[in-house]
Amino acid sequence: MILLQSYFSSLMPMNILIIFGMIVILGVAFIVLNRRMHITTVKNRQMKAITSYMENYDATSHHQRQQSDKEMIELGKNYQKAFETSLSAMSFYSPDGRLIDLNDAMRRLCHFDQAGEAYYRKTNMFDTPDLAKDFDRESPHPFHVCQHMNLPEIGIDQYIEARIRPVFDDKGDLVYYMFAARDITDERKTYLEQQRRDKELLAANSAISEYERELHYLLESSRMFIWHTDEKNHRIHFSQSLRDKGYSETFEEYITSIREDQRKQAAEALMALKNSDQPINTVHYFNHTFLDDVPDWYLISGVPVYNEEGEKTGYMGIVKNVSELMEAQEKLKEETQRAENSGRLKSAFLANMTHEIRTPLNAIVGFSDLLQMVDAPEDRKEFIRIIRNNCDMLMRLIDDILEASDMNQGPQSISPKDVDFAVAFNDICETLRQRVQEPGVAFIADNPYDSFPTCLDKGRIQQVVTNFVTNAVKYTKEGHIKVGYQYTTCPGKKETSEKGLYIYCEDTGAGIPKDRQADVFKRFVKLNDFVQGTGLGLSISKSIAERCGGDIGVTSEGEGHGSTFWLWIPCVKTEG
Repeated sequence: MILLQSYFSSLMPMNILIIFGMIVILGVAFIVLNRRMHITTVKNRQMKAITSYMENYDATSHHQRQQSDKEMIELGKNYQKAFETSLSAMSFYSPDGRLIDLNDAMRRLCHFDQAGEAYYRKTNMFDTPDLAKDFDRESPHPFHVCQHMNLPEIGIDQYIEARIRPVFDDKGDLVYYMFAARDITDERKTYLEQQRRDKELLAANSAISEYERELHYLLESSRMFIWHTDEKNHRIHFSQSLRDKGYSETFEEYITSIREDQRKQAAEALMALKNSDQPINTVHYFNHTFLDDVPDWYLISGVPVYNEEGEKTGYMGIVKNVSELMEAQEKLKEETQRAENSGRLKSAFLANMTHEIRTPLNAIVGFSDLLQMVDAPEDRKEFIRIIRNNCDMLMRLIDDILEASDMNQGPQSISPKDVDFAVAFNDICETLRQRVQEPGVAFIADNPYDSFPTCLDKGRIQQVVTNFVTNAVKYTKEGHIKVGYQYTTCPGKKETSEKGLYIYCEDTGAGIPKDRQADVFKRFVKLNDFVQGTGLGLSISKSIAERCGGDIGVTSEGEGHGSTFWLWIPCVKTEG
């Protein structure tokens, strides 16, 4: 009951105080009225008070007493009328807890009918469960209670708020109890409904907060942002939360952050949004963003936003960093193009190999047959030379094919060994000198050292120099082919001071156009399709240079000015 009393006390409106004030006034009037009218009813204590008043009444004129009694009777009637017509439910109980009187409002509240009145007349106020436990009959203070009236025998099931006030006479004796009550069933239902809605609202807010935390985590981990435009103020807001606006910038700042070649398109698209109600989906490259100054690709998607009147107020959507995706797409394009080129080049290579292999084979077979029919020593010597040259050409073709196959299987092996490169260089040049058979072409070997002890893979170096000289022989019809080396820094890496072996092959041949010089080291590339070869030699040479930790390149002033192919391998000249 104490908890129920505390629970409902917060619901008592301020006007209940006014009602109790009126009750006190009516109670006092009721006492005075009973004194004047000498009522001989159950109200014995009231009669004692009236008798005491009459005995001590001073000697005034009989006419004045009659007039005063008349006025008091009239006043009592008025208070009785106010008591009966009051909107507040009120009743009076004797000091021993018996019902004395009640007004119409209390009759309606307690469902007074014949059975109900009989129940209340025989039931002592102090015997009710709520009062029997908590009500202190010795206390002079008002008692406030909220209780559930559940009396199925008279058809009552409701919640009431009641206030019981003891009334004392001039001598301090208890005269009766004033009981005021009101039905709070509907208020309780409203309160409970409000509590239920508050719980639902709290649960909804909690769910929204959890959703916001999850959304923030997803946006942050995926480098995504929510954006929306403020067309009225010409601004764009970015955030990783539905509540926090985060970062804001003007339309002009947004446009200037985009790469210059895309700004015009982005500005036109932004202006078009004002008169559009279509979703947008675009990708821009930003020189910098509000996150950092690193250039990045961003995917921007969004939909229009409308107010309650159906007017478009702007756009909102998602901004996502797609730099990795764009880079992957670019790499995919490159690899796709490379695969297509590789497939096309391989097809051309296989078709070319039919011709390249058949040419030396036909020469070998044909001149071998003719050799049996020739008796002149000069003719036999020439035929044998032709057969040997074609055998050498066929061997180079097969070596290139096998080398290219090994490159597809994995990196080429490099086996450095201690060697005197000055001696090895002379041996390489003597072997290559025989390949230069054009009468108008001189072969020059430039060896600046008598001895050059170092550690490198002689076989791989010879393979690269042989490819250089072979190409020079194909394209040089007059002038010279010069092969040499130096111990110096890499010409392609001027920023490094590391020294190594710089080997070059200079010719006065056809030269290479500058726009084709970067392609000559690619696989299956031939600058002249009418010149025999696989187009693999220089790509193999580049692979060898890279495996040795060196560099390779070509210099040429263009067609007709010859060319110089060079290889640089890091090494240390040791003291012999």
